[in-house]
Amino acid sequence: MKKIAKIINPNEKVIAVRRPHWIYLAWGVFWFILMSGIGIMADELLFRYAGSVIPPETLWFNVDWGIVQISRHGTPIPLFGIATGLAVMLPYFLTYISTVIVLTGERFIHKTGLIFVQIVQVDLEDIRAEHVDHGYLGWLIGYATIRFDCRFIEDVRLPAIAKPYALIKATHNVRYKHPQIEYEQDEFERDLQMIDEDHHRYSRAERFKVLKQRMGSSFHKAAEKRGGNKVKRR
Repeated sequence: MKKIAKIINPNEKVIAVRRPHWIYLAWGVFWFILMSGIGIMADELLFRYAGSVIPPETLWFNVDWGIVQISRHGTPIPLFGIATGLAVMLPYFLTYISTVIVLTGERFIHKTGLIFVQIVQVDLEDIRAEHVDHGYLGWLIGYATIRFDCRFIEDVRLPAIAKPYALIKATHNVRYKHPQIEYEQDEFERDLQMIDEDHHRYSRAERFKVLKQRMGSSFHKAAEKRGGNKVKRR
Protein backbone atom coordinates (compact mmCIF):
# COMPACT_ATOMS: atom_id res chain seq x y z
CA MET A 1 0.00 0.00 0.00
CA LYS A 2 2.99 2.31 0.53
CA LYS A 3 3.87 2.08 -3.17
CA ILE A 4 0.36 3.15 -4.12
CA ALA A 5 0.28 5.96 -1.57
CA LYS A 6 3.28 7.53 -3.30
CA ILE A 7 1.51 7.82 -6.66
CA ILE A 8 -1.88 9.04 -5.38
CA ASN A 9 -2.33 12.79 -5.54
CA PRO A 10 -3.09 14.62 -2.28
CA ASN A 11 -6.51 15.70 -3.61
CA GLU A 12 -7.33 12.27 -5.03
CA LYS A 13 -9.95 10.51 -2.93
CA VAL A 14 -9.65 6.76 -2.31
CA ILE A 15 -13.06 5.14 -2.82
CA ALA A 16 -12.33 1.44 -2.30
CA VAL A 17 -9.41 -0.85 -1.52
CA ARG A 18 -9.66 -4.54 -2.37
CA ARG A 19 -7.41 -7.55 -1.95
CA PRO A 20 -7.62 -10.98 -3.59
CA HIS A 21 -10.10 -13.56 -2.34
CA TRP A 22 -8.90 -16.17 0.15
CA ILE A 23 -9.38 -18.81 -2.54
CA TYR A 24 -5.76 -18.18 -3.55
CA LEU A 25 -4.56 -19.38 -0.16
CA ALA A 26 -6.93 -22.34 -0.34
CA TRP A 27 -5.63 -23.38 -3.77
CA GLY A 28 -2.03 -23.02 -2.59
CA VAL A 29 -2.61 -25.21 0.47
CA PHE A 30 -4.52 -27.73 -1.66
CA TRP A 31 -1.68 -28.15 -4.14
CA PHE A 32 0.90 -28.34 -1.36
CA ILE A 33 -1.00 -31.11 0.42
CA LEU A 34 -1.63 -32.96 -2.86
CA MET A 35 2.00 -32.86 -4.04
CA SER A 36 3.32 -33.77 -0.60
CA GLY A 37 0.82 -36.60 -0.30
CA ILE A 38 1.77 -38.00 -3.70
CA GLY A 39 5.44 -37.96 -2.69
CA ILE A 40 4.80 -39.73 0.61
CA MET A 41 2.54 -42.34 -1.02
CA ALA A 42 5.05 -42.99 -3.82
CA ASP A 43 7.81 -43.48 -1.27
CA GLU A 44 5.67 -45.83 0.80
CA LEU A 45 4.62 -47.91 -2.21
CA LEU A 46 8.16 -48.11 -3.53
CA PHE A 47 9.54 -49.20 -0.17
CA ARG A 48 6.73 -51.70 0.45
CA TYR A 49 6.59 -53.42 -2.94
CA ALA A 50 10.15 -52.95 -4.20
CA GLY A 51 11.93 -53.67 -0.94
CA SER A 52 12.13 -57.36 -1.67
CA VAL A 53 13.64 -56.76 -5.12
CA ILE A 54 15.87 -53.71 -4.63
CA PRO A 55 18.76 -54.01 -2.12
CA PRO A 56 17.75 -52.38 1.19
CA GLU A 57 20.82 -50.13 1.26
CA THR A 58 19.63 -48.35 -1.90
CA LEU A 59 16.41 -47.41 -0.10
CA TRP A 60 18.24 -45.80 2.80
CA PHE A 61 18.20 -42.03 2.47
CA ASN A 62 20.98 -40.07 4.18
CA VAL A 63 21.69 -36.33 4.13
CA ASP A 64 24.51 -34.80 6.16
CA TRP A 65 24.96 -31.05 5.64
CA GLY A 66 26.54 -30.39 8.99
CA ILE A 67 23.68 -28.50 10.62
CA VAL A 68 21.00 -30.45 8.74
CA GLN A 69 21.11 -34.22 9.08
CA ILE A 70 18.42 -36.48 7.68
CA SER A 71 18.55 -40.26 7.91
CA ARG A 72 15.52 -42.36 7.16
CA HIS A 73 14.58 -45.73 5.80
CA GLY A 74 13.16 -44.65 2.46
CA THR A 75 13.78 -42.52 -0.60
CA PRO A 76 14.01 -38.75 -1.16
CA ILE A 77 10.72 -38.82 -3.07
CA PRO A 78 8.71 -37.20 -0.20
CA LEU A 79 11.16 -34.28 -0.13
CA PHE A 80 10.71 -33.79 -3.87
CA GLY A 81 6.95 -33.89 -3.37
CA ILE A 82 7.11 -31.28 -0.60
CA ALA A 83 9.45 -29.07 -2.66
CA THR A 84 7.09 -29.32 -5.65
CA GLY A 85 4.14 -28.45 -3.43
CA LEU A 86 5.93 -25.39 -2.09
CA ALA A 87 6.86 -24.29 -5.63
CA VAL A 88 3.23 -24.55 -6.74
CA MET A 89 1.88 -22.87 -3.58
CA LEU A 90 4.27 -19.90 -3.69
CA PRO A 91 2.64 -18.03 -6.65
CA TYR A 92 -0.80 -18.30 -5.02
CA PHE A 93 0.59 -17.06 -1.71
CA LEU A 94 2.46 -14.16 -3.31
CA THR A 95 -0.63 -13.15 -5.29
CA TYR A 96 -2.68 -13.06 -2.11
CA ILE A 97 -0.25 -11.00 -0.01
CA SER A 98 1.16 -8.68 -2.67
CA THR A 99 -1.87 -7.70 -4.77
CA VAL A 100 -3.82 -4.53 -4.01
CA ILE A 101 -6.67 -3.00 -6.03
CA VAL A 102 -7.50 0.64 -5.37
CA LEU A 103 -10.37 2.67 -6.80
CA THR A 104 -9.97 6.42 -6.52
CA GLY A 105 -12.00 9.31 -7.81
CA GLU A 106 -9.85 9.35 -10.96
CA ARG A 107 -8.61 5.85 -11.76
CA PHE A 108 -8.07 2.20 -10.97
CA ILE A 109 -4.70 1.17 -9.58
CA HIS A 110 -3.69 -2.50 -9.68
CA LYS A 111 -0.47 -3.34 -7.85
CA THR A 112 1.23 -6.77 -7.92
CA GLY A 113 4.56 -8.14 -6.71
CA LEU A 114 6.70 -7.77 -3.60
CA ILE A 115 10.23 -7.37 -4.96
CA PHE A 116 9.49 -6.79 -8.63
CA VAL A 117 6.52 -4.47 -8.20
CA GLN A 118 4.22 -3.82 -11.16
CA ILE A 119 1.57 -1.10 -11.05
CA VAL A 120 -1.13 -0.75 -13.69
CA GLN A 121 -3.20 2.44 -13.77
CA VAL A 122 -6.41 2.93 -15.72
CA ASP A 123 -8.24 6.24 -15.90
CA LEU A 124 -11.96 5.87 -15.30
CA GLU A 125 -12.77 7.65 -18.55
CA ASP A 126 -10.84 4.97 -20.47
CA ILE A 127 -13.02 2.12 -19.18
CA ARG A 128 -15.63 1.13 -21.73
CA ALA A 129 -17.10 -2.09 -20.28
CA GLU A 130 -16.67 -4.67 -17.55
CA HIS A 131 -16.86 -8.45 -17.76
CA VAL A 132 -17.36 -10.60 -14.67
CA ASP A 133 -16.23 -14.24 -14.72
CA HIS A 134 -17.45 -16.41 -11.85
CA GLY A 135 -16.86 -20.02 -12.77
CA TYR A 136 -18.71 -22.76 -10.89
CA LEU A 137 -16.58 -22.47 -7.77
CA GLY A 138 -16.79 -18.68 -7.87
CA TRP A 139 -20.57 -18.43 -7.67
CA LEU A 140 -20.63 -21.18 -5.03
CA ILE A 141 -18.16 -19.44 -2.71
CA GLY A 142 -18.82 -15.85 -3.79
CA TYR A 143 -15.91 -14.49 -5.82
CA ALA A 144 -15.18 -13.54 -9.43
CA THR A 145 -12.55 -12.00 -11.67
CA ILE A 146 -13.19 -8.71 -13.48
CA ARG A 147 -11.89 -7.71 -16.90
CA PHE A 148 -12.06 -4.07 -17.95
CA ASP A 149 -12.30 -3.20 -21.63
CA CYS A 150 -10.11 -0.13 -22.01
CA ARG A 151 -9.37 2.22 -24.86
CA PHE A 152 -5.82 3.09 -25.93
CA ILE A 153 -4.35 0.40 -23.63
CA GLU A 154 -4.66 -3.35 -23.19
CA ASP A 155 -7.59 -4.72 -21.25
CA VAL A 156 -6.99 -5.01 -17.51
CA ARG A 157 -7.87 -8.22 -15.69
CA LEU A 158 -8.20 -8.11 -11.91
CA PRO A 159 -7.67 -11.18 -9.72
CA ALA A 160 -10.53 -12.98 -8.05
CA ILE A 161 -12.17 -10.77 -5.42
CA ALA A 162 -15.22 -10.98 -3.18
CA LYS A 163 -18.34 -8.93 -4.01
CA PRO A 164 -17.25 -7.98 -7.54
CA TYR A 165 -20.54 -6.26 -8.41
CA ALA A 166 -20.18 -3.88 -5.48
CA LEU A 167 -16.85 -2.74 -6.91
CA ILE A 168 -18.34 -2.32 -10.38
CA LYS A 169 -21.24 -0.25 -9.02
CA ALA A 170 -18.77 1.92 -7.12
CA THR A 171 -16.90 2.46 -10.38
CA HIS A 172 -20.06 3.62 -12.17
CA ASN A 173 -20.99 5.93 -9.29
CA VAL A 174 -17.58 7.58 -9.43
CA ARG A 175 -17.74 7.93 -13.21
CA TYR A 176 -21.23 9.45 -12.97
CA LYS A 177 -20.05 12.07 -10.46
CA HIS A 178 -16.85 12.86 -12.33
CA PRO A 179 -17.11 16.36 -13.86
CA GLN A 180 -15.02 15.50 -16.94
CA ILE A 181 -16.72 12.21 -17.87
CA GLU A 182 -19.86 12.35 -20.00
CA TYR A 183 -22.28 9.95 -18.37
CA GLU A 184 -25.99 10.68 -18.86
CA GLN A 185 -28.37 9.92 -16.03
CA ASP A 186 -30.53 7.61 -18.15
CA GLU A 187 -27.47 5.62 -19.22
CA PHE A 188 -26.21 5.53 -15.63
CA GLU A 189 -29.50 4.21 -14.27
CA ARG A 190 -29.75 1.64 -17.07
CA ASP A 191 -26.24 0.38 -16.36
CA LEU A 192 -26.94 0.08 -12.63
CA GLN A 193 -30.10 -1.89 -13.39
CA MET A 194 -28.13 -4.27 -15.63
CA ILE A 195 -25.51 -4.72 -12.91
CA ASP A 196 -28.21 -5.54 -10.34
CA GLU A 197 -29.79 -8.03 -12.74
CA ASP A 198 -26.48 -9.76 -13.36
CA HIS A 199 -25.80 -9.81 -9.63
CA HIS A 200 -29.16 -11.46 -9.00
CA ARG A 201 -28.72 -13.91 -11.88
CA TYR A 202 -25.36 -15.11 -10.59
CA SER A 203 -26.18 -14.99 -6.89
CA ARG A 204 -25.72 -18.16 -4.92
CA ALA A 205 -29.41 -18.55 -4.14
CA GLU A 206 -30.43 -18.08 -7.79
CA ARG A 207 -27.79 -20.51 -9.09
CA PHE A 208 -28.88 -23.14 -6.57
CA LYS A 209 -32.46 -22.58 -7.66
CA VAL A 210 -31.54 -23.12 -11.31
CA LEU A 211 -29.46 -26.18 -10.40
CA LYS A 212 -32.35 -27.63 -8.41
CA GLN A 213 -34.74 -27.08 -11.31
CA ARG A 214 -32.36 -28.77 -13.76
CA MET A 215 -31.85 -31.74 -11.45
CA GLY A 216 -35.62 -32.05 -10.96
CA SER A 217 -36.18 -31.93 -14.72
CA SER A 218 -33.50 -34.60 -15.28
CA PHE A 219 -35.05 -36.91 -12.67
CA HIS A 220 -38.49 -36.36 -14.17
CA LYS A 221 -37.28 -37.27 -17.68
CA ALA A 222 -35.49 -40.34 -16.33
CA ALA A 223 -38.67 -41.46 -14.54
CA GLU A 224 -40.74 -41.00 -17.70
CA LYS A 225 -38.22 -42.95 -19.74
CA ARG A 226 -38.19 -45.75 -17.18
CA GLY A 227 -41.98 -45.86 -17.21
CA GLY A 228 -42.02 -46.03 -21.02
CA ASN A 229 -39.59 -48.94 -20.98
CA LYS A 230 -41.84 -50.85 -18.58
CA VAL A 231 -44.79 -50.36 -20.88
CA LYS A 232 -42.83 -51.68 -23.85
CA ARG A 233 -41.86 -54.84 -21.92
CA ARG A 234 -45.52 -55.66 -21.36
